[in-house]
Amino acid sequence: MTRPALLVALFIVALLGIVAPAGAAEWRSEQPLGEGGFLTKLGEVGDIGCWHGEANRCMLITAGNGGVAPGLFAFDGSGWYRYSTVCGGHEGRIAWAGPDEFWTVSDQQPGQEIEVTPTVLYAISLCHFKNGHVVASYGEPIGVQGSYLHMHAAACAGPSDCWFAGDRLVGGVNQGAFHLHWNGSALQAAPSLAEPQSEILDPGRDVTGLAVHQGAFYEGVRARENDAALESETAEPSFVHRVDPSAKAPFQPLFPAAPLAYGEGAEATELGGFLLSDEGQRLWAVSGAVGSAATVTVLRLGAEGLAQLPLDDPDGVLGAGYRVTGIAAEPGSDDVWVGFKRPLESGDISTPARLTRIHGDGTVDPEVTLSAEEEGIDPSGPAGPIACPAAEQCWMATSLGWLFHLGPDPAPNEDPAMHGPVITVRPRDNSLPVVPPIGLPEDDSGAEAKRSVAETEELPSEFEELPPKRRPPLVSKVKQELHGTVLELSFTLRAKAHVQLLAKRAGHIVARTKRYTLAKGRHSLRLALDPKRWPTKLDLRAHAAGRKGGR
Repeated sequence: MTRPALLVALFIVALLGIVAPAGAAEWRSEQPLGEGGFLTKLGEVGDIGCWHGEANRCMLITAGNGGVAPGLFAFDGSGWYRYSTVCGGHEGRIAWAGPDEFWTVSDQQPGQEIEVTPTVLYAISLCHFKNGHVVASYGEPIGVQGSYLHMHAAACAGPSDCWFAGDRLVGGVNQGAFHLHWNGSALQAAPSLAEPQSEILDPGRDVTGLAVHQGAFYEGVRARENDAALESETAEPSFVHRVDPSAKAPFQPLFPAAPLAYGEGAEATELGGFLLSDEGQRLWAVSGAVGSAATVTVLRLGAEGLAQLPLDDPDGVLGAGYRVTGIAAEPGSDDVWVGFKRPLESGDISTPARLTRIHGDGTVDPEVTLSAEEEGIDPSGPAGPIACPAAEQCWMATSLGWLFHLGPDPAPNEDPAMHGPVITVRPRDNSLPVVPPIGLPEDDSGAEAKRSVAETEELPSEFEELPPKRRPPLVSKVKQELHGTVLELSFTLRAKAHVQLLAKRAGHIVARTKRYTLAKGRHSLRLALDPKRWPTKLDLRAHAAGRKGGR
């Protein structure tokens, strides 16, 4: 957003009187302008993340809506503005690895179009941003052994140490949750998705939160029926794990000294997943309810170990059945901000956003209600993700994409990496079939049909009739398109040729066309693909008709 546009936005906000109720005047709406200079809702915001201690270096990831494209928005102290039109998504996450480097959990990028419900594509791929560019994309085909699962959490301790985690592994070679670890050069699943690793004693639970606390990674989980519990979980589940990749068992369950109290008559499975936030001295873990009996439950990890924080809630702000939608510990304080929804508001987007502050002694502040109907703007929807990069500096996004800011505007950030051209390019990843190169190898008439392109090129040429001079390639101008699960490959032949298209995965042929004899000119072949055996390589085999080795 330009500074003149920002002034217009602030003027509109002033006219509308968008302020928090009495007792919480620090919170105010701070929304970017859309086309025509009007305030615009950003659609579902999955996460807001800021670089440590810098309130003018923040990103948010959105799934967009009918008027706003998915992608990322940035905040530099003077306002929110479009940063990227790629790598957005539903339930997206952001993990900062450095002042000009961060990762996103994003929707699968277009290209592997298969007939599945849209939610299958949500939050199953990664983008790596660095110095104002997407330097890498990571994704795998759907329905294969190495497919990525939904990721609900992400955190980095630096450029060479990031973790991403989500759904419980079901029916694979190992028990546990889906984890990916970035070591600075490669992503590795832990536990493996292909090789048995019985020594990795990962509790089979969904991971819902990740955070770095005093140099170590921790994850919060959700307990469900039929989870794969550990022997140590006889009394109750472990809701917080320490992650130590150097250990033989890298996911170490933590237990408080006393049993947890999460509502009279409530079961552990009635708690939602624990969300984590670090404020330096302590790590906060907060969960609400997915069942009517459970209450908001707060754990803290400090020098004394993991312990439940009993709540002193004289106004009854957090009742039974309340669902926690976001948390953020505020640096420089002993407090955590918590967004929540009341039971009857779980699916009602017309309700206001509700927040409260929980202090280190367990005191619960009065409810803060934002964007009430009398404030003159559209209903905001329930509270969503919260981020607090510095003392008295916090952001909250609602389910519809309204943004609220706690604290004064920080000084503008002039970092060039924050102000380059809008990012519109996302690199290819393994979820997309490989396009064959121009100048493809010839068909060897089935003698060794399973040889790779590289092997064919390395064979001696004693069986070929070498031309007296270099000729242009037989195949050129190769182009691919996907129509559902049907791949269409178009190409131009320099001369009449015998042509066949093969799709391969792990060196094996998973689909092939018939062998055709085609005339000189432009042609296309169509090949039906199986989503459960999605190819990673295409091989277009062609040799000139009437020759042993024409190319």
